[in-house]
Amino acid sequence: MSLAIDSLVTDLMFQSGDALDPEVLVEVLGGQDKLAEMQIIDPDMQDPQFEMQISPSMPFRRRDERRLMIVDDSVAPMRKKPQEESIVPLDLRGYKEKLVELCTKVPVRMGRLFALGSWGDAVWIVRSYRDLRGLCLISWALDPTTDIEGRRRAAPLGQREFEEKLLSYDKRLDELGDEQIVELLGDDVRVEEVGELIIVDMLEEDGTWDTAKSLKIESRIAAIDKFSSFVGAKHIPDSPKDATPDVPDTHAEPVVEPEVEAEVEAAPITPLRLTRLDDSIVVIFTADRFGLDTAASLGKKDWDSILTKADNISGQDKDQLYRHGGDFVAPIEFLSEVFVEGKPLSKKQFEAGATISSSGAKTMEVHFPRFGPVVLIAQPGGARFVSSKLDATNSLLELIG
Repeated sequence: MSLAIDSLVTDLMFQSGDALDPEVLVEVLGGQDKLAEMQIIDPDMQDPQFEMQISPSMPFRRRDERRLMIVDDSVAPMRKKPQEESIVPLDLRGYKEKLVELCTKVPVRMGRLFALGSWGDAVWIVRSYRDLRGLCLISWALDPTTDIEGRRRAAPLGQREFEEKLLSYDKRLDELGDEQIVELLGDDVRVEEVGELIIVDMLEEDGTWDTAKSLKIESRIAAIDKFSSFVGAKHIPDSPKDATPDVPDTHAEPVVEPEVEAEVEAAPITPLRLTRLDDSIVVIFTADRFGLDTAASLGKKDWDSILTKADNISGQDKDQLYRHGGDFVAPIEFLSEVFVEGKPLSKKQFEAGATISSSGAKTMEVHFPRFGPVVLIAQPGGARFVSSKLDATNSLLELIG
């Protein structure tokens, strides 16, 4: 199975026990000829890691709920440089209407449009505002460096803490009511209620789509800053208009505060190193500072979640990273951490397709999950690196030595 980056994906998640009628799918998408131009993917029929790498739905999706992804690669790539350009210049209004038609005719729990390999969604269709916020909190739930309170840690969470956070996911969704979520949506999106469906349209007036705007809206609805101190407790606005002061009950039993575990001192942070190649900044990561979530932040250009005080980066370099972005080099341990044609890279594939340099290093362009195209470099001694600097392999070889 070969998946083209920056294809347009129609994503459907069915309500428990329901499935899509194939005849409805064919009819709505324009007939067999049009359907032949697309790929119909059931993520549960792929490698178990497939969905987590491409578009995770855990813990939002329940065990008995099916999912279907319709990938239209006839329009791919929708942008010349998907990792650098946030604007998708195509008119996606027709795709939105087809998604609405599908969700109207089929009992789905959620439907959405997004670009393969990029973060953010162009359209959401749900049946409850609670589910809408649930979609926006997936990235928080799966981020191993963000704790149950929404605070970013310098080191990954321990297994017990991470499991505790996943268990708190459903309770966090109870903290905000429908009215509060509607208020978070704001005036820069179009919200329409058609029957049981809630349609959230983040397209521009001409049907184009700004992925950067979608990410801001997603963060706004996630509302991590509104997390309650006690997980699941209803959020109370700072200045409620009609709140009635609580009258203390002098006969009530004294409240016993729960014991708070002492925080474990964080491990020292290894500083990032910066260099320049062809007038662009290249950030050099160590193994303890790089992973899937870092790659996702790089794809979003979210430097706030990457850089720390320990990195001691100059103001000039920081300004350039925030304004123009930068490239990166990072070590990986296994070939299977990168993908080719939608599948983890095998040693046999790499040996057959790699280019060998004069120094004996082997290179190959691959896909890094949650980021996009990178070049894989394997040195004769066994060390492996990935870099977003696709057009400077020789310089990279000199850089990593």
